[in-house]
Amino acid sequence: MTTSATEVTVPEEDADPRAGVATRETRVPLRSRPAVRALGAFLAYSLLSIAIWGRPVIAHLGSRYVTPGGPDPSFFRWALGWAPWAAAHGHNLLFSDRVFAPQGVDLTWVTISPGPGLVMAPITWAFGTLVSLNVLTLLAPPLAAWAAFLVCMRLTRSFWPSFIGGFLFGFCTYITGQMNHPNLALVFPIPLAVYLVIRRIEGSLGARAFVTLLALTLLGLFSISTEVFASAALFGAIASGILLVLANRDRGRVMRTLGLVGLAYAIVAACVLIPYILPAVRAAPPESIHTPDHAYDDLLRYVLPRDPTVIGGASLRSVASRFTAASLGGGAYLGIALVVLLVAFAITERRRRGTWGLLAFILVSALLTMGPALHVAGDRVSGLPTAVIWKLPLIKNAIPDRFPVHTDLAVAVVAALWLARARGPFAWSRWALAGVGAVMLIPSISTPPWHAQDRTPAFFEDRTYASVLQPDENVLIIPTMNGEEMAWQATADFSFRMPEGYVGVIPAANRGSRLDRGLSANTGQVPTTEELASWLDAKGVTAVVVDDLARPRFEAVLDSVGLGPVYEGDGVSVWRMRAAQVGSG
Repeated sequence: MTTSATEVTVPEEDADPRAGVATRETRVPLRSRPAVRALGAFLAYSLLSIAIWGRPVIAHLGSRYVTPGGPDPSFFRWALGWAPWAAAHGHNLLFSDRVFAPQGVDLTWVTISPGPGLVMAPITWAFGTLVSLNVLTLLAPPLAAWAAFLVCMRLTRSFWPSFIGGFLFGFCTYITGQMNHPNLALVFPIPLAVYLVIRRIEGSLGARAFVTLLALTLLGLFSISTEVFASAALFGAIASGILLVLANRDRGRVMRTLGLVGLAYAIVAACVLIPYILPAVRAAPPESIHTPDHAYDDLLRYVLPRDPTVIGGASLRSVASRFTAASLGGGAYLGIALVVLLVAFAITERRRRGTWGLLAFILVSALLTMGPALHVAGDRVSGLPTAVIWKLPLIKNAIPDRFPVHTDLAVAVVAALWLARARGPFAWSRWALAGVGAVMLIPSISTPPWHAQDRTPAFFEDRTYASVLQPDENVLIIPTMNGEEMAWQATADFSFRMPEGYVGVIPAANRGSRLDRGLSANTGQVPTTEELASWLDAKGVTAVVVDDLARPRFEAVLDSVGLGPVYEGDGVSVWRMRAAQVGSG
């Protein structure tokens, strides 16, 4: 029973078996309960996320982006709206007739992230896709940090070392560099899976519960990003191999746990085989979607940032730009302090088998992050033995610069273990080094380009479109910035179709014309009269909506194909064939 508001009773059978319980009951302060500590850590991480990215927009989540905006956030707004809309209307989540009409588009190779879309559906329905996107963006770092905190707490049983470890993962350069891409930033299922494996190996989680929870975690990751899921499977296999080598007397327990991990993966495969894997195989592009040669990480990238950071970022970034500009990579950055921490960990903890297991994993993951070849100071030095990895299914479409998330998790665990073992008069030096390393990761966020204003015209926001456009009509939208039409269609609750679409790499079946990518004021050439007329006729387009800022560029060609404005106002003009004009708004 409880004796005060700050204490709870823990029965003997519920206590940690390694805690040495000698009495029938142990009184634990409420603030010391694992769940309370984990909640406190999550709230602290959330406040840090808001402080770094959210302050200028926290009161304007429906009108401004947390991120710099652009075509990718517009697409993810569409994706967040698509999943609940398709589910509510009985549509196939993996095929959309709303874009690339009239034929539609296969979405198995498009990063629609149906899991987050369905989870965020109540917020999307109540407040719109921009609010959902902003909430997910702000939650990505604290969720990852919280999950890594659970891993570190399980290994160290110490709050503050685990809190630092959680921060180093949740606010690592990989995650902060992917804030514009929720499918890549929402990586919290990875440390959650590690946490469950640790619980199973130590014997504090039953086999049935372990398989169930791990399968759900893996399904969650799959529903966020198939690319991250595939890379997590690869790095999980690498970690499993290292663990088996180091297990020694515990090898039997480890092998049984890995067998259960295999069972969880089998359950996931069974769940997604028919609805996703088979259609994805049929729709697989003949060539790789991405090439590892353009988004690798230079060896010096580990100490030189691509993006500006609060401390040392500007000067270090100017140095890095001189010889790493050939690569689009940048997620591998750790900073000098954390690299020194890894070296110190190797020296002070060299007698522990676990030390070399962690360092071996970090080394292998770092090699994979560099792609098929080693580059130093911008120069290709040699090929790497890991080049064979890029021939594996799914992995061949992965980008090396997205692998550092696994390195960062291992570095976070190393930091937590090293801090938890700090003893003696120089213990403060460990904390100082870890603190400097943490601060060097904090990105420098400036407005602009961050916190961009939403440009959705009132025509869509106030539902004027419903009285001007016909339901399911095929409508070409010409925005100022490419990709904006995706967010505008989602705002209009997918009430009309579009002959174009921004979905990343366009599937082969939808590459009939360059106009399939859409038209906008900021990209491409204005089509000729013949080209536009032929394309509009082939697609069955009956209306064109033009953003007011794009109108001066396209007005002449629209007029030349026989289109005229039938509505003007609310930030847009609506054009139809002159014979079909019905009036002016």
